[in-house]
Amino acid sequence: MLSNPLFDPTEMGPVFDESDRLVADGAIRLAGREGGPPDVSSDLYRGLLILAKAMRHGHAAIDLADAAFSEIVEELWVVRGDDGDFDFAGEHLVVADIVGALIGADERLIGRSAMESTEVEASGSPLLISTAASIPRFVTSRRFAAAECAIAGRLLHSAEGKSTSGADGRPLPDPEVILGLADPAFLNEEVRSFLEGALTRQISVLTGGPGTGKTTAIATMLRAMGLHARSEGTSYRIALCAPTAKAAVRMREAIEAAFGGEGLVEFETELEIEPRSGSIHRLLNIRPDSMSSDVELACDLVIVDEVSMLELSLMDQLLRQAGSSHVLLVGDPDQLASVDVGAVLSDVVAAGSTPGAPLEALITRLTTYHRGTPIVAELATAVNSGDFAAVESVIAAHPESLRLATSHADEVAAVVETARAIRAAASAGEVDEALDLLSTQAVLCANRKGDGSVSWWQEKVSSALKRPGTLTKGGARFAVGTPIMVLKNEQSPSRPMEDRLSNGDVGVVVETAGDTEAFFLPASDSPRHRSLHEVDQAVPAWAFTIHKSQGSEYEQVVVSLPARPNRILSRELLYTAVTRAKHGVVIIGSREVVAAALSRRVERVSGLTERLLSR
Repeated sequence: MLSNPLFDPTEMGPVFDESDRLVADGAIRLAGREGGPPDVSSDLYRGLLILAKAMRHGHAAIDLADAAFSEIVEELWVVRGDDGDFDFAGEHLVVADIVGALIGADERLIGRSAMESTEVEASGSPLLISTAASIPRFVTSRRFAAAECAIAGRLLHSAEGKSTSGADGRPLPDPEVILGLADPAFLNEEVRSFLEGALTRQISVLTGGPGTGKTTAIATMLRAMGLHARSEGTSYRIALCAPTAKAAVRMREAIEAAFGGEGLVEFETELEIEPRSGSIHRLLNIRPDSMSSDVELACDLVIVDEVSMLELSLMDQLLRQAGSSHVLLVGDPDQLASVDVGAVLSDVVAAGSTPGAPLEALITRLTTYHRGTPIVAELATAVNSGDFAAVESVIAAHPESLRLATSHADEVAAVVETARAIRAAASAGEVDEALDLLSTQAVLCANRKGDGSVSWWQEKVSSALKRPGTLTKGGARFAVGTPIMVLKNEQSPSRPMEDRLSNGDVGVVVETAGDTEAFFLPASDSPRHRSLHEVDQAVPAWAFTIHKSQGSEYEQVVVSLPARPNRILSRELLYTAVTRAKHGVVIIGSREVVAAALSRRVERVSGLTERLLSR
């Protein structure tokens, strides 16, 4: 029920969800706790609904400049048309009136806070307008404004001076010592800069695209720290974490592989891995229904991977609980942002990219490509440029590895051929071969429904196989040879973190001598496996969304775009899909669709970059 009698609910149509109305009404009720309800005009209520929907779509704030506000209105004031796409339905709106209503709102509802402030009070109006030189700039919730302010404060404090102490005030090794112990084969200027900063700044940032050596740089640092600790008879406590359990496991595996030999076990005395390492929620002991933590980290170094996926509030909580730990933030700012609110890594890198900006000293960007072939890196760079001609040029120059296809149906046969090979290996109990085949190719889709979507590919492959595989003993829900994707993190305290199954893990059902089991990527001498009845929630994975592919890699990816341009397409989506490949990429989509993806950047509105530059 809308609280504002001046507002006509029929005007909304399907523009907003009921959750948006609940957020708007809740803010009004909170503002009216003392002194009665505030006056809310139709334009102000429209503004509250737009803000609620913006936050639901991942924006941390709304920019109050007329042009920027118009852009967010065009993005959000839409209805789904008969063709399934979204059409703008806000032609009647006067943006200046809505902005004026927000700026002029009762301060019990929308208060004020200077962007230069070092702290936002916890109590007060539910919403805040952040001002710069007394000019209203952004409107957001008080909670998100406080998180931005706290993150900015910690980053800027780190930029102000060097810190050489870790947990409990223990000294960290001098960077010159680490450089002397590091393998010179990996010490280019970028890695030297990273090693010097990571142990002398309370917070540091390491960025770069896939294959540019982020994991190798981290492993180089950890190995040198282990050697130094061994020579000094001491040890360092290290936490390894990421926004998701899957990403955390992948980071641990990648570091182990970069170490070679025994991996981290070689230094298990000198490098103590924090037992709660894994997802950030696990590290901080945060329950799913809460964003607060009472755990103060007592680590010398906290390494956080896939920070592009880290949302605003969780970053705030992590930095608050880090204590004297050195925090290393690792990720690729060009990938898809968090499914929740904010694009923290992108905001931080943007602030640090301004010449002479305080954060410049905290950020190292790796640019030299090391993994697989440079062909995929060339394509990723072209995608990032947003230039369709550049993408075409790279594809034309490497026809043995890259291809642009226009028909989904024409690509089904090649995907089915791989599916049949997987089924044959699984039916024969050849686990290694089945996993190797599974890692050679992935079909990554922009959409769940429609032409070229996840459901479209699932139906095509299953139909072509006639049946998904040999029936399993006991009539299990997945037949032999079926690739499956796990949908829920495995909660098993008896298993080490690296052996648990995580949301997004992909495996294949194999008929073994005594059971029907699912074996999971990555392939190894001892791959993770479970009897089928132990896999709690999973779905067939002949194809899956690009979002679900984050943190994974395959020899070749088939990027399946929809038949028509739609609002989910973006440069970041295409870049993330392309960079899952090590050697080959097939992009299925018309010129119009690919051009539409390249032309649209996902802009998550927030005030964090401005806060980092305004102090």
